Amino acid sequence: MPSKLFTAADRTELAQVGTVLSQHAEAFGAESLARLFLTHPASKIYFSEFTDYSAAGPRVRVHGAKVLGAVAKAIGHLDDLHTHLEPLAAKHGHELLVDPQNFPTLATCILITVACHLGEFGPATHCALDKLLTLICQELSSQYR
Repeated sequence: MPSKLFTAADRTELAQVGTVLSQHAEAFGAESLARLFLTHPASKIYFSEFTDYSAAGPRVRVHGAKVLGAVAKAIGHLDDLHTHLEPLAAKHGHELLVDPQNFPTLATCILITVACHLGEFGPATHCALDKLLTLICQELSSQYR
């Protein structure tokens, strides 16, 4: 049974966004992380092994690809986000000990980056992607409770 959290229109918008994210995960992910590091420098504490925090930084590119790849994959699991994201939530909550307040900040950076690059980013796309990113943040924070 499909989740009631995402409407048919949300699913259509997210499917289109997911295709673009999959194709540009490294570039969009690196830009999103660079935006995070620039606007919220305290977030660099979790990436002390990085030497270049710009979008061109090799480690930023690799990690950015992981992050946006994970968002794209989550689109394929809209009806079971909790189960799908549980391993990532455990890793971030128990192993990496990332302050969960960083997740919504990064989500905003992702939303801005995607909006800058998509040819068409209307209210329906914005709403669907924001809803997904909000739920991802909630799931990633679930291991802290």
